[in-house]
This record gives sequence, structure tokens and C-alpha cells, in this order.
Amino acid sequence: MTIVRNDERFENMGLASASIRMNSTSAASKTRIGLRIARDLGWVLVMAISSAILGLAINRVSSKPLPLGYQDPQQRLDAELTALIASPPLKPDPAQTITLAEFRSAVESGSALIIDARSSVFFQQGHVPGALNLARDNFAADYHRLSPKLKGMEDKPTLVYCAGGYCHDSRMVAGALMTLGFSEVRVFTGGWEEWSAAKLPVSTEMTP
Repeated sequence: MTIVRNDERFENMGLASASIRMNSTSAASKTRIGLRIARDLGWVLVMAISSAILGLAINRVSSKPLPLGYQDPQQRLDAELTALIASPPLKPDPAQTITLAEFRSAVESGSALIIDARSSVFFQQGHVPGALNLARDNFAADYHRLSPKLKGMEDKPTLVYCAGGYCHDSRMVAGALMTLGFSEVRVFTGGWEEWSAAKLPVSTEMTP
């Protein structure tokens, strides 16, 4: 009976040893799997961060970058108008410009939409009678303010002027208006300088 007990004890010890080896092998296998998963997750994280950085870089240098935060429709329109007026100035051909005589005739007959592209401070000091102030340096806000007046006038002759001489504001505003759908836009290149030098009527009335 003692021998049987010893055999049983050795058998139990063998089973315990085998169990320990199996548990050890299982633990090692789990460790390897865990390390493999951690490594794969690390690569996924690195690729995600790299993709995000690349996307932000491409968006930054894009001609039309996407906003990174939420913008309501008004903010999106403001951003689009601001980007629009920042475009290079229009280089009108002779058919897109107008002389002083033609400009004066259009002002006196009221047959055209007259746009003053100068800053509001200059507009307040004096402008062509009947002109609307759509300043190049405040284009988005002025366009919103004038929207009720401009609505439905896209096909009406539109004449844009600024200070004259080397001023490009009228050309920039003219180009923006054409992009916005105004089809008959012309630039009075002589601008305020030529109008006032000819001692033609001056208005200080502010448009709403």
C-alpha cells in the first residue's frame, strides 16, 4: 500500500509539473500576443498621427482651406467673401473700363449701379452722388449690409471706382462682383481723383 501511495504521489507530481509547464507556456503565449497587439496598436497610432499632420499641412497650403472648427452659414459666407476679395486685382481690357464722360452720363441718368470701393472714411468725406460704399477693405461686412439693395441687380450695368491713379481697389471689387454673378461690371479708372478734379457734384449722404 505504501508503494501505491508513492506511485500516486509521483504521478500527481508529474501532473502538477506538466500543469506548471502548460501554464508557463500559456502565459508566455499570452505575453507574445499582448506584445504583438501593443506593437500593432502603436503602428496604427503612429499612422493616424502622421495622416492628421499631413492632412493639416495640405489644408494649410490649399487655395481653399477647410475650416478646422464649426462655422455657421454666415461665418462661412464671410470667409468666402474675404477670400474672394483677396484675389489678384482684375486687369480689365478697354471694353471693361469707362471714361469720365460715360461715367458722368450713367450717374446723371441713374442707369447704372455705382459702387465706391474706397474705405468708408473717404466715402464719408465725399463721393459720387448715388454711389454705394462697397469698400475693398471691408468687403464682407459691406456686402451683407448692401445685400437688400444688390439683390436682383446682377444684370444691371455696374460701375466701380476708387481713388483713381494707381488704386487697385476698384479692380479688386469689380472682380469679386463678377465672380458673385454681376454680369455687366466696368471700372472707372479715373476714379474719385478725376471726378473731383472736374468739379462734378459731390455727395456726403450716407447710404443705409
